[in-house]
Amino acid sequence: MSDNSNLEDRTIEAIRHYREALAVVDVLERKERSAHRALTRILPELGRALRSQDTRCLKNSIKIGSAAVSRQNEAWANLTEATARLDSARSTLAALERQLGYLPKVSKARDSD
Repeated sequence: MSDNSNLEDRTIEAIRHYREALAVVDVLERKERSAHRALTRILPELGRALRSQDTRCLKNSIKIGSAAVSRQNEAWANLTEATARLDSARSTLAALERQLGYLPKVSKARDSD
């Protein structure tokens, strides 16, 4: 029975770890979408600046566009890393569920057991 209890404790911890990883991915997905929207918004402005040949406007659009690209690249890199952690947490949880034979109920409250 002690082995089963230990396995259940490990599974509960794996569930919590999975939930945390999922929450991080959710936040990072929103950040990536926001960065993508910012990038797509700047493209028409960059096109107008190119057509008008206003160098001041063009420099400003390029500066803003470059910042948007950097923001999206950073968001994408963070999301890729977080997704890998989520996948690892899912795999661990699935393996523990197979060993235990069920998923124990876990409160959504942070500090309850």
